[in-house]
This record gives sequence, structure tokens and C-alpha cells, in this order.
Amino acid sequence: MNEQIASKPTAPTIEGNRKPEASYTLAQLLRFVLPSLVGVLLFLTPVSVDGYFTVVIALLIDYVNSVAKPAMVPVVVAVATLSGVATLAISCSALKSRENQFIQLFNPGRGWTLVRVIGAVMMLMVYFELGPEWIWHRETGGVLLYDIGPILLAYYLLSSVLLPLLTNYGLMEFIGTLLSRIFEKLFRLPGRAAVDCLASWLSASSVGIILTTQQYRAGFYSSREACTIATNFSVVSIGYAYVLIKLIGMEHVFVQWYGAVAITGLICALIVPRLPPLRNKPGWSQRFSSNAGTATRLSANRSFTSALREAVDRAAIAKHPLEQLKDSLHITFDIALTVYSSMMLIGCIGLALIKYTTVFQVLSLPLVPYLDLLQIPEATEAAPALLAGLVDSIMPSILGAGIESEITRFVLAGVAVSQIIFLTEAAILLIRADIGLHFRDLLAIYALRVLISLPILSLMAHFIL
Repeated sequence: MNEQIASKPTAPTIEGNRKPEASYTLAQLLRFVLPSLVGVLLFLTPVSVDGYFTVVIALLIDYVNSVAKPAMVPVVVAVATLSGVATLAISCSALKSRENQFIQLFNPGRGWTLVRVIGAVMMLMVYFELGPEWIWHRETGGVLLYDIGPILLAYYLLSSVLLPLLTNYGLMEFIGTLLSRIFEKLFRLPGRAAVDCLASWLSASSVGIILTTQQYRAGFYSSREACTIATNFSVVSIGYAYVLIKLIGMEHVFVQWYGAVAITGLICALIVPRLPPLRNKPGWSQRFSSNAGTATRLSANRSFTSALREAVDRAAIAKHPLEQLKDSLHITFDIALTVYSSMMLIGCIGLALIKYTTVFQVLSLPLVPYLDLLQIPEATEAAPALLAGLVDSIMPSILGAGIESEITRFVLAGVAVSQIIFLTEAAILLIRADIGLHFRDLLAIYALRVLISLPILSLMAHFIL
């Protein structure tokens, strides 16, 4: 995952040299329509199950977990252990210099090597209940290994394999072309950012950040535009959002909740970029690439016909399904190698601080009056769970699962998605991306998004529930 940021960006569509409108065959049209339609049915179409609405990808995640969960825990331990041992071995050997895609999975750099090794050791300590109790206790490391790890494995696998149906066959280009003028006027972003933002929204947050970084380095965005997209549209995927809402026990209102989260995200995207620190980021006077000026030109034609042409052209260059499957499995393995170790290291420390100390309770005290003002029940219990989202987006769902009020749990899970910034993944990737964001910027953006999201989600929770 880390190496992908540093890699040479793939060649984007050069909109300034748009091909003239041309006819296309039925087969070319179906190459766009059929996979995109399946993707929409899987990820975006509500279905009614047992009296509540959900989406098909959520049902698939639940099914895989119900069948495979008993065997998932040893697999999670094995993946984390392999990650630590292989990373340490390759990083200390001559193999790290080989330009091999598989080998480079285990050469993430010194910092990530340390994270993977420590995370692997802690994973083994939790599994065998060795060492200090604060590490392997059922409410600290035990939650991460037995409750979270198995679910994430199914989520990463299914999302990586199925998401290309949404992103690789022209759907993003089709919608993005139609919405490009709206993005220019509402979000002060170039029209092509519509494609980037939609792909970020529908993919994993890490994929969205990587995609934006590549486009920035190719000269399509200024620093301000790249920072705006990465911190306002790189949300966790729909599948992962379902994991969060299920952990907190609110899956029966998933569709309504996700609609509320989407509206909240759009409002945040309208407000946050107009405030410091994003407002103060450099524009085109300080761009990454000297080719940026020509790269951002848009075709004046943004009609349905033009959008369809974009989609058909994108579908025509999609890789063979077997190649896409290979890439998807590579991404799944890459993410799992890093995320399990960092989740165990940072998550376990965060949960231990919450269980054995009053750090989060004290730091979250200023949030309690704000939550009371918004008429969010059990504000004293909700505030630490809310603040813990800065550690990892899954923390509010873990800590908020025991809260009785459905309104409070609805809001906690919603903020966990709309906050975007969390330390175990997004924050690290954003700093490493070198698009102009510093740690203090991320803290400020996190605070702004939380403070703006809370009243919107609170209002919707009272209305829906």
C-alpha cells in the first residue's frame, strides 16, 4: 500500500486532446453497461431483507463471515505473523533491491517494518495470551483479533475483487463527465475531479488517497485541490461502512444511515475547503508538475453523449478479468499485511488507554456539553468513543456498541465515516503522499469535520429514528 504512493502514476486521460465523437459497436457499449450494472446492483441498490434495507455487498460480507469466521482467526494471526517475519527478513537482505512486485510488498521502509514486526508480536501475544494483560485482554487486543480481524478479511477480499466493476469499466467517467460542471461550481475543483472523487467515495479510503496522489503528481491538481479531494472525498468504502454500522448494532437502518452520511459528507465538502488550513494551501502558482496547465482542460461538451463516449473508451482499455483478479488479490494482500499490524499496534494501545486510564475521558470532556446541546443521549459515554475515532475509524463502533440509545449509536457510526482522518491508515498515507498536508493540518481538518458532522447527523438521527 505504501509503495503504491511512490510508484509512477498511470497515464490519465488527457482531456485537452479529446478524441472526436465517434460511433461504437453494441459490443463496446455492453462492455461498459454490463459490468457497471452489476457493480451498481452489488454496491448501490437497496434490497429489503427481514423488513429492513441493505445492499447486496453487505449480504455477501455477512455470508462469508458466517461460513468462514471460525477459521478466520488463525488466518489473521498467520497473515500478521507472515507480514512481520517476511518484512524483517527481506528488509535486512539484498532481496529488497529487486524490482519484483511480490518482494516489494515486504519492503515498506524502516518505519512500516517496525510497525509490522511489533504488530505481529502483539498479535501472537493476544492469540496465546502471553505478556501483559493489557495487550491480550478480551476488551483490548481480544476485540481486534476475535471481533474485528475476521470481518476485515472478508471485507478486503470482496471489496478488492468486486470494486473494479464500479471503477474500471467507465461508470466513474460516465457520472463524472455529467457532474463535472457541478464540481467546478460547488466544490471549486476541476471538472475531472468528479471522477476522482466518486472513485474515492466508492473505493477504500487508502485507494482514494493513492488515486489523488497519482493525479497530483501527474499535474492534474494543485496542492490545494489535491488536499481538498483527499481529505473530503476519500471516505471508507460502502462495504467497510456496513462493517461499522453492523458492529454498533444498527444494520437495520443501513440505507437510511448511509444516505445521512452521504449528505453529511457533501455538506462538509462544501464548508471545510473554504476554511483554514485547506483554504491556505497553494494553488496553481505552486503546482507539482509543469504540465498541469494543459492537463486540466476539459472538453466543452459534457452531454450524455459525451459521457457515454468517455465510459465506452474507459471500458475498452479495462484489463482482462483474470488480470484484474490478480491485481485485486495483490491489493488485498498488500492492505492486509499492513493494516493488521498497524491495527493491532495502534488499536490495542488506544483501547488499553480507554480501559485502564482516563486519558480519553478527560480529553473528550469539552465534547460533552456540545453533545448535550445537540440532544444526543448518553453524552458522557459517547464523547470518549467519538474522540477514539481519531485513532481508528472502527473505534467509535467498538466503544459505542454498549450504548443503549439508537440515536447516539447512529451518530457515532456516522461521524466515524465522515471524519475521514484517522491515525492507523488515512493520516499516515496523507502525510507520506507529500501533497502539502502536515500533521497539524490533519488534526484541524479532523476537528472541523467532526464539529460540522455532529449537528447534521444528530438532526437526521432524530428524524429517521
